[in-house]
Amino acid sequence: MIVDDLKNFEKYLNLNKNFKKVSEFLTNNNLSDMPTGSYDIDGRNIYVNIDEYETKQSSFPEAHRNYLDIQIVLNGHEKIGYAEYKTGKTEIAYDSEKDIEFLSAECEFLKAYDGRFFIFYPQDIHQPCLTDGEKSNVRKAVFKIKL
Repeated sequence: MIVDDLKNFEKYLNLNKNFKKVSEFLTNNNLSDMPTGSYDIDGRNIYVNIDEYETKQSSFPEAHRNYLDIQIVLNGHEKIGYAEYKTGKTEIAYDSEKDIEFLSAECEFLKAYDGRFFIFYPQDIHQPCLTDGEKSNVRKAVFKIKL
């Protein structure tokens, strides 16, 4: 897992050949003005989901096998849990079509707020969308990059 301010995203471009395409998309699009939905950047190799929701008290932690996530809070705030995959226990079996598995795990929690990004790899369990003391309406971009 990587956590940083979005203004520092350029420092991570060498970690994955497709991060440059994400950076270009961020430069050329105003994510705050885009309607919610899914947008292909490079077919289903790289795409972004723009979503809006109200934070919740609980959810299952999740993990992916074929994609990494770059999650960017555009507006609002939430708490995101993190744990190593090897520490989790499967609760809902892996769905290869949706590339998601739900687990139980002892997570550490970090605050997500405007302009902060998180990169989650397949070895990272993550638990997004949680209330961090008070409910918040969140607008978030989740870039999915096929590995």
